[in-house]
Amino acid sequence: MTELDVLRIADSEVAALVQAEVESRWPHTASGVDELVRYGLVPFGKMMGPWLLIRSSLAVGGDIASVLPAAVAVECIQVGAMMHDDIIDDAPERRGKASAYTVYGAPAAIVGGDALFFHGFAALSDCLRTGVPEARVVRALGMLAEIGVRIGDAAVTEIRMSRALCSVDAYLNMIRDKSGALLWMACGIGVALAGGDDVAVEAFRRYCDLLGIAYQIRDDLMTFDGTRAGKPNVSDVDNGRPTLPVLLAHHHASAAGRRAIEELLADTTAPVEQRYAAMAELVTANDGVEAAREMSHEYGRRAATALLDLPATEHRDALVELALPGRLV
Repeated sequence: MTELDVLRIADSEVAALVQAEVESRWPHTASGVDELVRYGLVPFGKMMGPWLLIRSSLAVGGDIASVLPAAVAVECIQVGAMMHDDIIDDAPERRGKASAYTVYGAPAAIVGGDALFFHGFAALSDCLRTGVPEARVVRALGMLAEIGVRIGDAAVTEIRMSRALCSVDAYLNMIRDKSGALLWMACGIGVALAGGDDVAVEAFRRYCDLLGIAYQIRDDLMTFDGTRAGKPNVSDVDNGRPTLPVLLAHHHASAAGRRAIEELLADTTAPVEQRYAAMAELVTANDGVEAAREMSHEYGRRAATALLDLPATEHRDALVELALPGRLV
């Protein structure tokens, strides 16, 4: 494992505040569906969603206390999505421990993920009691619903891409609407709750689209470069996912190499470790890893420039720094 695997994006102050809020809502004695909710939330991961929401809000004049329930909301929504993803992918691990699907079974994990979604909306509505104007909370709730549908549409697109090739452009559009939208859920809601103007909204929307692409490519690379993202390296290969390193390797490969990649994507019978070893060799030999890494860095650099027209503050600068190669991507 590398430093990236255990990096907590949130600084210590944000992490402590969000953890305390989660512990107060779902203590270790939680039972029923809240037992699954707590299992998904604890131990905490990178906490990127809460950090992005809080930093984005502060960058446009907000304050931490007002948006803290919203930070918990995005963590709930994103963990709920991961809980469902693990069922779709038949993934035995998440965040370095057995997935909720493995421990509780698929039916209970489905309900647990659903509960996390509802808890997310409830937590966001709690911003009314922290002093956020009602119009801003209503706007944020609408954004959350809209973004959730966008992510769901991207998930269906990704499922339909399995076992076959697609164009690089089609893949980049899909991950923009999946990972970019997850980041926009955090940043967009943070900006909305703080009353950011249209200039700020559009700057953050572009930032999230570009950084989401960069971040997902980095996640794709973890399959092939010896690192992990809290799930088995073989997951994408086992599910026949044509990730960017695979698509770029296919583009660079000989005719025989292209056929081999196509056959591996379509194969559902050979042992997964055998398929993974063969795909990893083809992707590495045909420049898929290095080409994808450079694309990730380029999208990260473009994301870093998206916020530069906003007023210079420590919070804007922290968001810019996150996008630079060597931090998140």
